[in-house]
Amino acid sequence: MSQSTAHNISNQKNSQDDLRHPMQSASNTTATMSPGSRNDRLVNSDDRIQPTLVLSIVAMGIMAFIGILTETLTNVLFPELMAEFHVDTSTIQWLTTGYPLMVSLVTPLSSYLKRKYPLKNIFLTAILLCIAGCLIAACTLNFPMLMVARLLQGAGTGIALPLMFNIILEQSPRTCMGMFMGIGGMIVAVAPALGPTVGGLVGTFMPWRWIFAIMLPFLLVSLLLGLKNIRQMAPFEDAHINPLHVLLLAAGFVSFVFALDRGGAAITAISAGDQGAAGACAIAVVLLCGAVVLLALFVVLSRRAFSPLVRLGVLHSVKFRWHLLAYVLLQFVTIGYGYMIPNASRLGFGASVLAAGTIVLPGALLGAIMGPVAGSLLDKFGPVRPMPVAMAAALLGTVLMAMLIGPGSNVIMIGVCYFVYMVGFSMCFANTMTCGIAPVHPEFKADGNALFNTFQQLSGAVDTTVMSVCRGIAQSGHGQVGSASFVAATQRGAHWGFIVLALAVAGACLANFRAFAAKR
Repeated sequence: MSQSTAHNISNQKNSQDDLRHPMQSASNTTATMSPGSRNDRLVNSDDRIQPTLVLSIVAMGIMAFIGILTETLTNVLFPELMAEFHVDTSTIQWLTTGYPLMVSLVTPLSSYLKRKYPLKNIFLTAILLCIAGCLIAACTLNFPMLMVARLLQGAGTGIALPLMFNIILEQSPRTCMGMFMGIGGMIVAVAPALGPTVGGLVGTFMPWRWIFAIMLPFLLVSLLLGLKNIRQMAPFEDAHINPLHVLLLAAGFVSFVFALDRGGAAITAISAGDQGAAGACAIAVVLLCGAVVLLALFVVLSRRAFSPLVRLGVLHSVKFRWHLLAYVLLQFVTIGYGYMIPNASRLGFGASVLAAGTIVLPGALLGAIMGPVAGSLLDKFGPVRPMPVAMAAALLGTVLMAMLIGPGSNVIMIGVCYFVYMVGFSMCFANTMTCGIAPVHPEFKADGNALFNTFQQLSGAVDTTVMSVCRGIAQSGHGQVGSASFVAATQRGAHWGFIVLALAVAGACLANFRAFAAKR
């Protein structure tokens, strides 16, 4: 549909057409800029890199990095937190399950927020939520208070993360898009990998509450940089939000995660011969069915809405769908390693807090270096040449981890296998998102970005449950923490978890190759 024809069609009809064909056309909702200049401003065609763009990405990157860092930071501190707050493993894991769940609930709002409000206002809301969460966590007195702090941080990250990618997609020069997306992907990939390291270092030398206090100066720097440098390029729209859509999506996600949690508890209870397994299994089935119904209603209503929360028409692109699946599976694996490696190192291999945290440091540092490099290679050669090699390296690392790590192995072997995985992961993770969003029309990139970030965070919540189930089944009936039987069971549970993660990487490889074979 040509632009001149599009402006002569009513807003409602055009919106419906765009929902069905987001790859070819753009919606014409009311904007503050003239229609003729709108699409030209959505993607920066100037090859010059503006200093304000770099500083705005730095501001967003600091906030997003800190937010994602805390997603795995507390994993290595689980034993201390369990002892201080007198809670068990199934309760304490909600610090890492509830956080990505909150992020995944807020992230779908990013497309609507970007269309409706100035970028600086969105940024300010996100960083104030993060600061409030850090202040409460630094002063926490009990577990519920810490949980509230983590949820506030999750809400801030859920706004900040897609905002960072929206700025990159909207304002970066076309010739540098891969490099900037690589930087953004580096933040998403490296932050959860560095979480156990930071938690181990701080937990060894000072009280754990200082972790959140130390973050505050960095957030203040981010605040100052963002307020000074973030620029508004895209127009505002007369977008509206339907509270029913938000309620259905939130209820569906929460029901899904709780269903997985109850399902994991049921599987663990069955393995231990617990009589309460049947009840937990029934609850899990009911919650899962409820989640499916709620999310199906959300999809149906969104497709019929004039101004949907997320324009799901982007899913009509075959390339987008398969790259989205690959991206989610890769994040599933990285968060899984961030959960399983520090826990298995401490409980199964006898490592100290510091050792359990630093075992992933070499791989994380490699990821920090290779992310932008991989983006530059994408800009220069396209995706077909570098991506298969990267995926092969990631698959090799996970297969080695699944084959070599178990009873009788050691933490050094874990670190080596993780390093190999990060070689491939850091070269393909951000590029997978870049390739997935590439065929989407500029006006729908915010919706595509929202879907990528929503599902990758939801995969983190799912992954924590899956890994805890693998460990819980293996540990069931094997005595107290520290006993020889319990240690061997923990090593066996880690081995099972690593097999699951290797299968996930294999699925990501197949999904990416399927996307490259697709024509649209």
